[in-house]
Amino acid sequence: MNKIEIRNLFSSGYETKTFFIDECPLYEYINKWLVENQQLLQSIMPSDDLAICWTTNYDFDGDSKFMRYILNQNNAITPILICPEDLDFSCIVIVADVIKTDDKVIWRKIGMVNHSNESFEQEKRSGILYVDSYTKEDWELYGDNIALTDVDSPEWRKWVGDNWNDELYRRRINYTFPYYQDERNIDWFYACNFEFNRDEYDALVVSCYTD
Repeated sequence: MNKIEIRNLFSSGYETKTFFIDECPLYEYINKWLVENQQLLQSIMPSDDLAICWTTNYDFDGDSKFMRYILNQNNAITPILICPEDLDFSCIVIVADVIKTDDKVIWRKIGMVNHSNESFEQEKRSGILYVDSYTKEDWELYGDNIALTDVDSPEWRKWVGDNWNDELYRRRINYTFPYYQDERNIDWFYACNFEFNRDEYDALVVSCYTD
């Protein structure tokens, strides 16, 4: 099996956390794979600047909750690296196609999210106004008020402004997550088939939220 760790690494003038797989920084694998895939080379390089997105260090808690939601899935196309300047899933997002079994976790392939098919209008309708995802509690709270408003209405704008983390998390679960799971929205660049011990992998994920 492969060995996955997160270590501190001094790069580009500052210290950052970096995935290591079998004692090698993940960005070195990515750099090698991108040389073989010239189409994506310029859009990602230098990959050593990318930040691990398994963290609580987001500007908004809705993004942090979203990342933890994905990491709890058994089979999901999962963000692993992200643009450090934005750190909000709007720019470069490197993902792994993750499959979990009882004893191991497989990264089948690695690629980059292609944002060209994203619709901001559809995303806005995927927050508090997306009643298909409502729980019983949601209906009790919003069924006769905010759920009946329109996108960009004054009532909707006020609710979103007052409840941004809730709104953001809903958009991420109802729009961003399904978008990532559609392989047509991913530019895959390597079938790596890394296999990790499940217990060690789960412990690594937990450490990202307890350090």
